[in-house]
Amino acid sequence: MFGKYKVAHLLGITREHEKQFRHVEIELTKQGYICFAPAIYCFETYKQYPDLLDDMCYEKLLVCDLCVVVTPEHIGKSTSNRIRQAISMNKPVYVWENDGLTKTIKSEEDLLNYIGKK
Repeated sequence: MFGKYKVAHLLGITREHEKQFRHVEIELTKQGYICFAPAIYCFETYKQYPDLLDDMCYEKLLVCDLCVVVTPEHIGKSTSNRIRQAISMNKPVYVWENDGLTKTIKSEEDLLNYIGKK
């Protein structure tokens, strides 16, 4: 943690989930977190800058204090890889469910178990 507030990096599939991300961003901000949320939700726009946006997402991961999986019902390859990176950096990974931070993914086994339940 650099300053007064913890930084949360929001993860998940962005396509068709902007409203869900914005809701989580607002709720975490009200709880005192600074949030790194996606800037681009349109897949067509994303496809124009995939390397840049993936690099920026990784940089956000380096700076954040914790990660929050916003779309636990859709954990795909990209989100799984980002969770693995977070785990390797000893960053806590939480799942946003029922309007709050709930389950924690601490290992590859936790991730596989979580994905297997969906």
